[in-house]
Amino acid sequence: MNTPTFGPEYYSQVMREFGYSPIEFEQISFSLGSMNVDALQQQWLCHTGVANIVTSHNCGKKMVATTGFGLSGVPHVGTLTQILKAIRLQKAGIDTQIVLGDLDAYNGKVIPLQRTQQLARQYKQFILRLGFSDSLPHSLRSQFESLSTLRIMYLLGRFMDQDMFDRAEEDLHSFYTERGKVDSDMTYRRKLSLNLMIADFLELLTDEKYASVVVFLGIDEHRYVDFGRQTLIRAVQDFPEQFSRKQYGAFYSGIIRGFNGYPKMSKSFPESSVTVDMDESAILDRVMDGETVTAFPETNTVFQMISMASMYPPEQIEEARRECALQSRLWKAIKEEYATHLYEICRLWHNQEDY
Repeated sequence: MNTPTFGPEYYSQVMREFGYSPIEFEQISFSLGSMNVDALQQQWLCHTGVANIVTSHNCGKKMVATTGFGLSGVPHVGTLTQILKAIRLQKAGIDTQIVLGDLDAYNGKVIPLQRTQQLARQYKQFILRLGFSDSLPHSLRSQFESLSTLRIMYLLGRFMDQDMFDRAEEDLHSFYTERGKVDSDMTYRRKLSLNLMIADFLELLTDEKYASVVVFLGIDEHRYVDFGRQTLIRAVQDFPEQFSRKQYGAFYSGIIRGFNGYPKMSKSFPESSVTVDMDESAILDRVMDGETVTAFPETNTVFQMISMASMYPPEQIEEARRECALQSRLWKAIKEEYATHLYEICRLWHNQEDY
C-alpha cells in the first residue's frame, strides 16, 4: 500500500476547499487502538483535542467515543458513514456509543413521536445487522429510553445561556431555514434538542471508568462540540467529582457533497443523497452519473462515499483515491463495483420487521 500524501500542504488545501481554516482544527498524526494514522485520516478530516486523549488512553486512562443522529427519516449515506465509523472504532478496540435521536427529531424537526420511535426500532435493527455490537461496554440506544440522560440534561441546562445557543447553529443552518426545513430562530424546542444532545455527550464522563470522551460528527457540526466544551467547563464548578480532570475532544468528518448541487447529503432533501431504501438501479445511476470532479478526491462525492460509506479495507480505499485523482478508466469500474457494494449494505435495511 502506498502511503497517502497527507502532509501539511495537502491538509491545508483540503481544509480550504471545505471552507475551514486549518488553524482552527488539528491534523491527525496519531494512531488509535488498532487504527493507524492512515486509517484514521481516511475516515476523518481533522480533530480537536484527541491527540492528548489518545496519549492519556495509552497510559491507562480509558476513553469512550460517541456519535448520534436525528431520526427525521430513513438513513442516507451521510448517516451510514457515521454508523460505519462507529463500527470501525469498535473493531479497533475503542468503547463506542451510538445515540438514536428520536426526541431530537420530535422537537427539532416536529416529527410525530410514533414515527420517531418506529424509526428508532428500524435504525437499531439496521445498525446491529451492519455489525455493531451493543454488548457492554458499548451502547446503542434511543434518547427516549434513557431517563438518566434526561436528568443530566436538566442539570446541565443551568450552565447554558442564550449566547451559547445562538453561536451553536451548524454551518449550513441558513441553507435549511431558507428552504423551510428548520426553524430560523433558536426556538425553545430546538434548545431542548441541543441541550439533550450535549447531555448525550457529557453523561459518559459521569461514568467513573471513563477519563475522556471523543465525539465524532461532521465538520459542519463543530459548533455543537464547542457548546459542549463550554458547558463542561462551567459544570465542573458544581460537579467536580463527575467532571473535573476529564477530557473532551472530537473527530470531524468532511462534508459529503450532495448530488444535484446540494452542499451536503440530507434527509430533508431526498434528491441530494442515496438513501438506504433505494433500489439497486437508482443507486447505480447516482454513483455513476452524479460525480462532481473536484481538485482533490477527498472532496469528490463518490470517493467520499467509498472512503466513509463502505466496508472496504484501507488499501482498497487508497486504490480508489489514486484512481479518482487520475479519473482513469479503472475509476469508472471502481464506481460500478462500489454501487453494487453499497446496495448490498442498503439491503440490510430492506424488509425489516416493524415490531
